[in-house]
Parts: sequence; structure tokens; C-alpha cells
Amino acid sequence: MSLAFLYNVASCIAYAFVSAAYGSLHYVERRRGYLFVALTFLLYTIDICSVFMYEFVPEFAMQFEGTRNAYPMLRFAFNMVVILLYRLVLGSLLSRSFSLVEGFFWAVCMMVAWASGASSVESVALWREFLFTRLLAIWVIGYGICCLAAEFRRMSRWRWVLSLLLVLIYALAEAATYLAFRQEGGARSVSPRRVPVEIMALCFTVAAYVFLAHHRRMRNVRLAESLVPWIAREYGLTKREEVLLSLLEKGASNKEIAEQECISVNTVKTHISNIYAKLGVSSRDELAQKLRKELSGRKRAGL
Repeated sequence: MSLAFLYNVASCIAYAFVSAAYGSLHYVERRRGYLFVALTFLLYTIDICSVFMYEFVPEFAMQFEGTRNAYPMLRFAFNMVVILLYRLVLGSLLSRSFSLVEGFFWAVCMMVAWASGASSVESVALWREFLFTRLLAIWVIGYGICCLAAEFRRMSRWRWVLSLLLVLIYALAEAATYLAFRQEGGARSVSPRRVPVEIMALCFTVAAYVFLAHHRRMRNVRLAESLVPWIAREYGLTKREEVLLSLLEKGASNKEIAEQECISVNTVKTHISNIYAKLGVSSRDELAQKLRKELSGRKRAGL
């Protein structure tokens, strides 16, 4: 089994999982940025599957070449959609939506490029398509740099750095794509594999998994912070008992609780006994297990 085969399979699985994960995040949190990321990785999945079929299934390769020659604008439209999604993802990170002027610019570029692709001279049509798609890609890069310069002091550091990395990786991939296109001479009869784009996709995939891990960690923190009030409501704890439960959850001793709440140690013990009785536990170890079980249950329920 070749490395290329394993690479295609692994990439397909990785892209599909990220697409599903961000689609789920969009469904739960209703943030459009997650939807744009999900769609981008869906296109990555389609692209890598096409490359896989092209390289390992001769019948598909023949049909692919026939389709590429008969409908040359399909690939162009696919590339345009990918570039548009990069712009939407970047706009989501920078909290910038399309303005009327920018929307008009994109519409004109797409229409002119589409009309140029209808040229009877294949090499001319290919170069025109390439130049207009690169023009929009340069617009995305320039737009990102300008917005990052304007938002340097106002954005949170991690979002600014993440946006900068997206722009830099995208710019390097575009430069490499241009050089590869010139070396190939604009020929259509080559493999659809585009190494710069695949490297860029892998970089973005790593970033997507890192963000998913960060998102999960922050979600667990929020769940843990909201767990005590939820248990207090669920088990009928008083306000004082809720405060003490929060301190117990953080590992505070009876003496530390007494000093912080300005009450006696015996009063603390009485409140803790009441908490144990309501939660059905008899020790701190059982209480910790109870809290872990409740937290796990809330994660599964998606609360």
C-alpha cells in the first residue's frame, strides 16, 4: 500500500471530521464562521476524494479528463467558491462583513472571469481564469492585511495572531500556486493534485484541530463553573450551601471555609452534613465523584 494512498485516505478522513465538527458547532452555537469553516473543509474533502479517484481509478481519470475538457468552467467555479469561503472565514475572524463596494467588485470579477473562460482558445481561456482567480485571492490577502493593521490594538491577541497566520499561509500558498502554474505552462492534461493548496489545507487542518481542542477545554471550564449553581437548583441547596459547595469543589478545607465565610468550623461541618444528605454522599471523595458524574452527564446532554 503506497504512501500516496494512505495520505489521501488520512486527509479525506481528517477533512471530513473537521467539516462535521464545525457543522455541529454551527448547529449548536449558530455562529456563521463555523458554517464557513465547515463548508471550506467539505470542499477540501471533495477535492482530495477527486484526486484519490483520479490517481487510483483509471475509469474515473478518463471521465475526469472528459469533464475537464467539456466543462472547463466547473473547476474555475470550484476555485472561486473556495476563495470566497476564505474571505468569509477571514471576515468572521475579523468581524467584517461584505460592504456594497466589495460585493460589487467580487461580482464583476466573477462575471468577467466566467465570460473569459468561454474563449475558443484554450490556453487564453485558462490564463484568464487563472489571473482573475488570483486577482480575487490577492484581494483577500490585501483585505486581511489592511484589517489586521486596523484592528491591531482592538482585537484579542489570539484572534489577531490566528488571522495573521491564516493570511500568511494563504499568501504563501498562492505564491507557490502561481509558480507551479507557470512551470506547468497552463496545461490542462496534468493531475489535479495541487501541492501548495494541499500543504495550506493541512496547515489549516492542524489549526482547526487546535481550535477544537481549545474550544472543548473552554467549554469544560464553563460547564464546571456553571455546575454548582445547577446542582444547587437541582438538589434544593440553600444559598449558603451553594457557596460552601463551590468552595468544597475547589478543595478548600473546613478551616479555610470558616475563615473565608466568617463562620465557625462547627457551623461549616453542619452545612456540609446537610449538603452530603441532599446529594446522597457521605464524604469528600464521594462528593468529588458525584460532581464528576454530573459534569459528564451534562457534557453528554450537550448542556
